[in-house]
Amino acid sequence: MGSAPSQGPTSKKEPDGVQYSSLVKTVVQISMPTGAQMGWDSYVRLLYDQANKAVQQQANALLTRGNITVEEARALVESQRNSLVLEFRKPLTPWGKLYSEILKPSNNLPTLQKLVAEKGSIEAVMQSVGKTRVVVNRIAVVSRVAGPALVILSLTFSAIAIQDAPYGKKGRVAATEAGGTIGGLSFGMGGMWVGCLAGTSFASPSLVIPGWGELSTGGACLIGGIASALGFGWAGDKAGRAAGAAIYDFATSFRY
Repeated sequence: MGSAPSQGPTSKKEPDGVQYSSLVKTVVQISMPTGAQMGWDSYVRLLYDQANKAVQQQANALLTRGNITVEEARALVESQRNSLVLEFRKPLTPWGKLYSEILKPSNNLPTLQKLVAEKGSIEAVMQSVGKTRVVVNRIAVVSRVAGPALVILSLTFSAIAIQDAPYGKKGRVAATEAGGTIGGLSFGMGGMWVGCLAGTSFASPSLVIPGWGELSTGGACLIGGIASALGFGWAGDKAGRAAGAAIYDFATSFRY
């Protein structure tokens, strides 16, 4: 009988899927808090935009009928449109609320009298009463795609890290990943608010220039918020990972 063929050295099969660098993983996880906040706020913005389209439809019906009364116009502007502004700010994240207040302060919403003074007539006001800011809408469109994508990628990376952890280490890796996610989110969300406030304070002198001041402070809030969220998110991720690992070690080594 012939001898069995010798078994040569075998090579470990690489896991299927896309290979990624640690840099990519870090960037996605640290930017995830920004994506989570902007993604949520962008969906609220979508609902707000749809509600304003309904307001504009009512205004168009009045324009078609003609002979718009002051009471009708005031009800549409002050009772409906301004009420929508306030109601749709309630579910926003702290950063979203601050950003909205910068663009349109709640204590200074336009009245019918003010809009007529700016546009010249009630009919002119009715033609644009339901329009929303194009720039903010474009930011929201991007955020609705990028925000959820960053969250999904971050959770996917964490799941892969847990799955690929050595036998007996999965629990500790899971605690570490969970701590990083929680820490990154909490620090990042707070950091975005702080950055928005800091950026706005820095740019606030430009408010002396009508129109440009509002735009510049809104942009400063956006840029400052994102930059600060990345920094705070990174710190929160590191702190959360350390805390998660420490809690796991304590829980698994504690004896009564």
